[in-house]
Amino acid sequence: MKIELICTGSELLTGKINTDAAYIGSGLQNLGLSLSCITSVGDRKEDLLAEFKRAFERSNVILVTGGLGPTFDDITVETAAECLELEIYNDEKVLNSIKERFAKRGITEIPKNNERQANIIKGAKVLENRFGSAPGQMIHFEYKDGEKKARKTLFLFPGPPREMQPMFDENADPFFRSYHSGIIKNEAIRVFGEAESRVEEIIKPVMEAAGFGDNGAVEFGILASDNIITVKYSVSGSDEMSVDDIRGNLKFELEKVLGENIFGYGYDELSDAVGRLLIENKKTVTLAESCTGGLIAKKITDTAGSSVYFKSSVVVYSNESKMKYLGVKEETLNNFGAVSEETAKEMAEGAINAAGSDYAVSVTGIAGPGGGSKDKPAGLVYIGIAFKKETQVFKYNFIGNRKDIRSRAANTALDLLRRKILRDISTKNAKKQSSKPQDSQISKGKKK
Repeated sequence: MKIELICTGSELLTGKINTDAAYIGSGLQNLGLSLSCITSVGDRKEDLLAEFKRAFERSNVILVTGGLGPTFDDITVETAAECLELEIYNDEKVLNSIKERFAKRGITEIPKNNERQANIIKGAKVLENRFGSAPGQMIHFEYKDGEKKARKTLFLFPGPPREMQPMFDENADPFFRSYHSGIIKNEAIRVFGEAESRVEEIIKPVMEAAGFGDNGAVEFGILASDNIITVKYSVSGSDEMSVDDIRGNLKFELEKVLGENIFGYGYDELSDAVGRLLIENKKTVTLAESCTGGLIAKKITDTAGSSVYFKSSVVVYSNESKMKYLGVKEETLNNFGAVSEETAKEMAEGAINAAGSDYAVSVTGIAGPGGGSKDKPAGLVYIGIAFKKETQVFKYNFIGNRKDIRSRAANTALDLLRRKILRDISTKNAKKQSSKPQDSQISKGKKK
């Protein structure tokens, strides 16, 4: 089965990242399928019409994202209908659903343009959009290929990821599963603390032992983003028990070689891992951010329920705010500067004392591109971790643009906190173990 994806929208041709393609490609891979072609096309009718014709000729299933909105440049439905030589009708049920959506926002009369979103290709199945006003559509059709007619399927999805992703999962996923024979199971391990090349070096013996590259039953992939490495692997076969055994063994071996560098699985973020550890150990954290400007707090509060363990955050961008809100000494700033080990230490200690939390994390650095010097270049970042009466400060020299440096600093701070909590748990457990009486002592006690 040949599957291709057409992503519409002129913005895709001017640098916008196509997250829809990544999501759909990954979703199909999880089913043991793959895209044969991904095409980005602008909002010109003649261009889109030409792409539809090519796709209908060469592929069995055509997925389309974008162009279902209410404005003049949303032309996907009418262009697809023209290519298929089918009529369009205004679906009353869909229109009422759109009106209800606007009514919930206090708008009793919908804009005329939004009525276009109820235009449905004759014969298409309407796909519910739970997060937007534009419904999707799925239509089976016959397309003449030379002398023969071939049955094909067209999916039309909205472009915004928050609307497209659940619609794809709820509709395309079961459609493709009906075509897939055999069993394929996937895992993803999330790693922080090692470079992508180093991770590959570490897991290479595991990959070789699993027969990677020999028969296609075991596949691996390594992805890197903001110093976070995702190790993906899939196992396929005809016997589910055998597939599960291989997958379980792979997970065990990968955990053994990657150790504490593993912070999660699947789509876990570092903030999720930190949150779980804080909840499990009934601990809290507060933040003092300078160069990251609240980015760490944003990452933590992206997780639902973070109010249980996240006490507060203060963004202290200026020297005055560092002194006023955290008690950083003026002489420290004068003698060592805002970007220094000493300032990071006092920031963390000021934060933990002010909030009364179990842990405090401080970040101060030079995000660039300007503001650096020979001694303190752009990318220099100090991260402090305070716990009880102990404070540790770590120095980093990150590379990249301003956004890269801030993101890497935030992720590194979360990972340092994660590792600190793990060490504290380990120390606590070791003390408990050492305080237990030995078996021989218990035996002697009984004899007495």
